[in-house]
Amino acid sequence: MNSTTNKEKWWIYLIFLFVGIISLFIGFFIGDIPLFDGGLLAMLLPLPICSVLLHLVIKYYGTEKYSFTFVFMTLAASIIIFLIGSIVPFLSAFFLLLILFVIGSIIFKNDRHKKFALTAFTISFATIFLIFGATFALAGYNHNNSTGISAPLLQTAPDEFFVLTEQDLDEYPAIRNAITNQGTGKINYDEYMRTKNLLDEKGSHVVKFGDEYYRIGFVTA
Repeated sequence: MNSTTNKEKWWIYLIFLFVGIISLFIGFFIGDIPLFDGGLLAMLLPLPICSVLLHLVIKYYGTEKYSFTFVFMTLAASIIIFLIGSIVPFLSAFFLLLILFVIGSIIFKNDRHKKFALTAFTISFATIFLIFGATFALAGYNHNNSTGISAPLLQTAPDEFFVLTEQDLDEYPAIRNAITNQGTGKINYDEYMRTKNLLDEKGSHVVKFGDEYYRIGFVTA
């Protein structure tokens, strides 16, 4: 095959999709090492990996020899889109990518080489952003549906605790339910954060209500 046009078969676009998936898993694998400590830097790792892999794939399947400027351009664009997605709902990053694709397609409608590169960029990075978004959404859903609170009764008086009042229990119904039911009850994310912040502020997960002592704990399924 001598031209980009001839090589633009459906399976070429599958390769671009797999570039995004492979970049994501390589980035997560490298991000697990202590140097990155699973922070934002680890989350950004798939982007430069995808930029380089995409550069190599396009050089192989396209007639135009794309320079490494392409790598830096795609990396800069993807990081900007990623950071926007971290501020607003992540789906917004995906739609921003599609908007850029539409604008780029209009600008480069008569330049098949650049349109080919733009399509490759959009498919690969859209794959990364969609998987990121789906992962975050699933994590949030699982957290909201699997976090529970318990307050087992202690048999002996602890050294450190703080006293709960009726007003406290009115403000934190999750604690009241845990103490009353003596079991593990599910709580939503907002209630979990409110309760956790209270315990952190008091500096202890052991509470006293009336003459009894309870240890507040959180569990995830």
